[in-house]
Amino acid sequence: MESEKLLIVGMIGVIIVVGLIVVASPYLFLTPTDGNNNNGSSGTIPRDADLLDRSLEVSDWNLLMSDDSIVTMHELRGKFVIVDLMATWCGPCASQSIELLKVYDNIDSDSLIIISLTIDDAETIEMMAEYKADNDLPWPHGLDTSDVFGDYFSVSSIPTLIIIDDNGYFRWLHSGFWVESSISEILSQMMP
Repeated sequence: MESEKLLIVGMIGVIIVVGLIVVASPYLFLTPTDGNNNNGSSGTIPRDADLLDRSLEVSDWNLLMSDDSIVTMHELRGKFVIVDLMATWCGPCASQSIELLKVYDNIDSDSLIIISLTIDDAETIEMMAEYKADNDLPWPHGLDTSDVFGDYFSVSSIPTLIIIDDNGYFRWLHSGFWVESSISEILSQMMP
């Protein structure tokens, strides 16, 4: 009889813990971790929506590229930027690169920049250079230095694409594979 009571209490405990995890899990991955959202409010960041009303200004992050150069986010002002968070070993990321190449070929490069950044801390600039060359990709590849994008958006899956507008504000966050037609449609709504 005593073992039955323990079993019932244990099962109730497991059900409660699982229920809490299920209820809380959407909120665990959506809040910026560094609190640097520039508007003084915390809260969740939607995974596939225009972020302009949140006034999330991009910090002046420095990113190490595969050619040993440093890209500073503020020097990209005046252009739209797609930041592709990926890893060289990720199959869906390779497919995402094909879709981004279609975007790259169809949009004026004077107004749009694409940057692919690995979020895998084990990957090096040499690995990114090799990936870029092997896949014949024309845009810069580098490291998500100090995990600035990954931490800010609490990235839990790749590929993840982030669109930054020409005024230096985060405009769109998309987790998962994204086809060229949808990317281009969103960009056409934002770009002059």
